[in-house]
Amino acid sequence: MNRFFITLLLTLFFTAFSFGKNIKVIATIFPNYDFARNIGKEKAEVTLLLPPGVEAHSYEPTPRDMVRITTSDILLYTGEDMEPWVHRMSKNLPSSVAVSDISQGIEKIKDGDHKDPHIWTDPVLAMKMADNITAAFIKTDPKNSEYYIENSRIYKNKLIRLHQKIDRELSELDKRDVVFSGHMVFGYFAKRYNLTFTTPYRSFSPDAEPTPRRMAELIKTIKKRGDSYIYFEELIDPKSAKLIARETQTKILLLHGVHNLSKEELKSGKGYIDIMEDNLKNLKRGLKNE
Repeated sequence: MNRFFITLLLTLFFTAFSFGKNIKVIATIFPNYDFARNIGKEKAEVTLLLPPGVEAHSYEPTPRDMVRITTSDILLYTGEDMEPWVHRMSKNLPSSVAVSDISQGIEKIKDGDHKDPHIWTDPVLAMKMADNITAAFIKTDPKNSEYYIENSRIYKNKLIRLHQKIDRELSELDKRDVVFSGHMVFGYFAKRYNLTFTTPYRSFSPDAEPTPRRMAELIKTIKKRGDSYIYFEELIDPKSAKLIARETQTKILLLHGVHNLSKEELKSGKGYIDIMEDNLKNLKRGLKNE
């Protein structure tokens, strides 16, 4: 009798453990991480692969990262244009790891042979990314599909409100030209909200450097237009912004591309929506020349 009850208790224990197990999700960059944790909530253990403060484009996984990836259930990435290393290493991953490109179904902006990977800067496209994450969760964990669908619906409603707020408040501004000293990461945002971004860079790559000629042309344009503010990019030394500001007597403001966050930002609990709302505040301030 005692043996029967022990066996029964053990069976119940392992059954409960099995049903209560969360899916393990690895997200390559912050937008993927933030969307996934809002959709997975208590049913998903979501980990951001990028260490705090690390620039996303130049990242390569360490051996420790590889261990974390191979023991996960889902790897979320943003496409070969953003994380080419995922494509290279996915062939060697165990079949238990579902590799999900959450840019599927999104038409990307092309620049010659390159495609702009920064789709998340457009909140409308962020909703499609959320849909792709939800689909990946359901495929791996179908018993909790309704849970993921409902969380996704709630989060997408927040993204809709974010989009409507940005669209409404930017449409009230007469000035549409943004001087951005960083790389051209806001192409989708500019297209969505009818803005023009002027930058000394010709490439999406963070390794590119502005030419002296383009810097000189940009300084001349700023002086002619009478701009009071220029914008700089997160997690990259704003030396170009400081040089332009010094030459044009302008001030600098952050325009966050949301690739990754600093330690301080992560500790504060900031999410994608918080950062995009901060961007809206800075854009309004700069475009109004306040």
